[in-house]
Amino acid sequence: MFAYRSFLVCCFLSFFLSGCAGKIKTAIASTFILDVATATAKHDDLALVAQGAPTYLLLLEGLLESNPNHKELLRSTAEAYLSYGTLLEADAPQQASLSYSRAKQYSQKALAQNHKIAPLLNAPFREFSTLDTHLKAKDLELVFWVASSWGAWVSVNTTSMAALADLPKVIYLMEWILTQDETFYYGSPHIFLGIYHGALPKMLGGSPEKSLYHFNRALEISDNKMLIVHVQMAKFYARQIFDRQLYESLLHQALALPVNSIPELTIQNVAAQKMARLLLKETDEFF
Repeated sequence: MFAYRSFLVCCFLSFFLSGCAGKIKTAIASTFILDVATATAKHDDLALVAQGAPTYLLLLEGLLESNPNHKELLRSTAEAYLSYGTLLEADAPQQASLSYSRAKQYSQKALAQNHKIAPLLNAPFREFSTLDTHLKAKDLELVFWVASSWGAWVSVNTTSMAALADLPKVIYLMEWILTQDETFYYGSPHIFLGIYHGALPKMLGGSPEKSLYHFNRALEISDNKMLIVHVQMAKFYARQIFDRQLYESLLHQALALPVNSIPELTIQNVAAQKMARLLLKETDEFF
């Protein structure tokens, strides 16, 4: 019976991906994608979500076959690949890099629907830095996913000079987001900038003071309910200034706080607690 049900599911997906996607109304597809993303975000079973993600990604890819330039679909696919890469990074960094690369590709393609922006994305930084003159407040969410996926891709390709050369562009986009709405997605732009200023040495633009400021703002904005802030602050600030007490305190806080205080952050918080446990095991290696 299980095999029969699996066969029916496979037949349905095959039909849906090959033909139906081009015929269904965009509104229906968008609602379905949003519902799946919302349900996934509220889930608390990390293994189940990781196992189910490839099927969802293939579904999105199938929809793109019929709608290759659909801006919202491109953004949703980029967001899904970025989230999947985050789940993979600790155990499969090479596969995570591929996922981040796809997220970067799709998010940039969505942003490039603005024909004034398209030629700037791969231009030298001097030209790229005029990009904000073509951005509007309504572009904030898309710019966030462009910057996040681009930054994630850079973070797993730090041995590549070409990848590192893109970092100023990512910072530029994140700082633009801060000028528009520093509270976006519970202060996520502050998390990125906290990591950036904490990870780099001062000669390359790093600043422990700026790192601390951005992490503290993220904690305030999220009301301590976005546990990844505690984890990244421990890893990229406390560890960099060799403060073992703060490092352990932040990680224990992440483990002690509930994962579902904000339902849409549940799966992210579960993943953050997994990272916190791993980092606690590594404490003696760094202090």
